[in-house]
Amino acid sequence: MISINDLISPANRLIAGLLRSPAHRLASKGLMELRWNGRSSGTAFRAPVGYQRSGDQVTVLISKPDQKSWWKNFRSEWPAELLIMGREYDAIGLLVETDDPVFTEHIELALRRLPWMASQFGGFKFDKSTGLTSEQRSIVREHVAVVVFTLVDCDSATT
Repeated sequence: MISINDLISPANRLIAGLLRSPAHRLASKGLMELRWNGRSSGTAFRAPVGYQRSGDQVTVLISKPDQKSWWKNFRSEWPAELLIMGREYDAIGLLVETDDPVFTEHIELALRRLPWMASQFGGFKFDKSTGLTSEQRSIVREHVAVVVFTLVDCDSATT
């Protein structure tokens, strides 16, 4: 029987290859390659992920975090490398706790830019005029993880 991971892995390799190629601009606006070593294993990992950048802060929202484990490496500060728009950056990643007010700020900012993402974050409709309701905030706390990467030695004016 074929698992979802069997299907995702080849797709991730294809997207990662595109992000490292001269044609990266086809995907780089919304996707980057994240590289890190496992906190326990030391194994080198890489994965294409969606991102939003503001200055030297790069935010990654993880839908269905209970089905993924990579983000757990960032429960406390942990180094990573980011390939953004064909350029490599050293960064420190940190998971934003769901009870931190910044957590919902990151979610709401993403939904204001890309309201369709609400369907991945618990299947609700996002209204830009009202923002997240208290019920929707509860839903995203269950269905989304947020990791913020701070670029190291980076000119924050570059976005």
